[in-house]
Amino acid sequence: DRAVGREASLRERRAGELREILGSLGPAVIKAGQALASRPDLLPAEYLRELQKLQDRVPQFDTGDALRRVEASLRLDRFEDAFELLEAEPIAAASIGQVYKARLIKEDVVVALKVQRPRCAEIIALDLYILRWWAQLGTSTLSAVFDRNLDLVSVIDDFGRLIYQEIDYAAERKNAKRFGDLYGKNLIKVPRVYGAYSSSTVLCMEWVTGTRLVDGEELVRPGRLVDALVQCSLRQMLESGYFHADPHAGNLLATADGQLCYLDFGMMSYLDRRQRVSIIEAVVHLVNRDFEALAALYERMGFIPAGTDVEPIVRGLQEALPDVLDAPVSELNVKNVINKLGDVFYTFPFALPPFYIAIIRCLGVLEGVAIQVDPGFRIVSDAYPYIAARLLTDEAPELRAALKNLLFQRDRPQWTRFEALIGRASSSDGYDAAAAADVLVTFLGSDDAEAVRDHLVDDLADALDYLG
Repeated sequence: DRAVGREASLRERRAGELREILGSLGPAVIKAGQALASRPDLLPAEYLRELQKLQDRVPQFDTGDALRRVEASLRLDRFEDAFELLEAEPIAAASIGQVYKARLIKEDVVVALKVQRPRCAEIIALDLYILRWWAQLGTSTLSAVFDRNLDLVSVIDDFGRLIYQEIDYAAERKNAKRFGDLYGKNLIKVPRVYGAYSSSTVLCMEWVTGTRLVDGEELVRPGRLVDALVQCSLRQMLESGYFHADPHAGNLLATADGQLCYLDFGMMSYLDRRQRVSIIEAVVHLVNRDFEALAALYERMGFIPAGTDVEPIVRGLQEALPDVLDAPVSELNVKNVINKLGDVFYTFPFALPPFYIAIIRCLGVLEGVAIQVDPGFRIVSDAYPYIAARLLTDEAPELRAALKNLLFQRDRPQWTRFEALIGRASSSDGYDAAAAADVLVTFLGSDDAEAVRDHLVDDLADALDYLG
């Protein structure tokens, strides 16, 4: 298509054909396609949209096989020695396994019994081997065709690590415990895991009765639940760094007592402190429309090679984002921002690291769920008070520099921005005004703030003259 000048005009059609091909193949290939849907640095927008439609099309496996798998994995003589099956058919099925509703006899509790598909690990291993073989062949070919420095093998390796984590139910059991220890309080519920009745291929968890978040008409105070989901996710990513990377509607329930329950812990991710700070910096630069600082941050984080001429990237950001970023913060939406940034990521030599891909996926899924509950919801509007509070109270040098750039232009205080930032931050739970004042006073007393102090004195004198 490119050779005859038809690539752009046929892009949507080819993207649809790729989705059909991947959808007809094995579970690892389908999941690889779903993972590629979050890679704006590798594929143009038309392909991303089509790959987002990929669904698992794997038939259910026999319940008898599932029960025998439970017996073998848990070393039971008979399934009935430990469980009573409450429904003959699985209540959920996916490419990796099936979930049954059962009663744990010894504890006399209803449980969700997750059973891995027979030969799942073997099938995925073969799929990954084939994908990696094609990736080695395709890297050189596609790099030449698209004139890009692509490393498809590293993409498959990153994906392989993720999918092997997802099919290890022993790891999921540990994930659920850690997630519960960190976040299982107030509005957030994490089901109990019965470790004695779990293994690497069987997971026994507390059965939770509730309503899916997307069934908005049946929810009590849906807005409160959505806000709890977003705020919990922000704290996962930006405070502890350990976060649920796949918070889609099927993994979330609203309980009768008003709690938000997470159900699946196979896909988790972690941000170290430097990465957490960089995310806050990026949001500040986007809101502040400081594209030079944003490009410099991308280079510092290794998204683009060191020494890259960032001027074309800055111009690309300015051209791609004006309509989105000229809107007030309350009107921004993640999908628009990611789509606009995706055009830049694809055009220039970006290589997005796994942690950033996990964040893109997480934020996109979060906003998708939230909009189904509340069509007017915008995650940036809901998140910005928390970002503002962190910016005003965090002592990280990078965030102090970002705060200075936001509130002072050529060392002159921007009072309107300062007032707006304080207003946003004060609406965030846990905002500490005293800590914010301490950060600002410390900054104003530093050697770096001499020019700022001079301007501040002038502004105060003007204000006193005005009052007089």
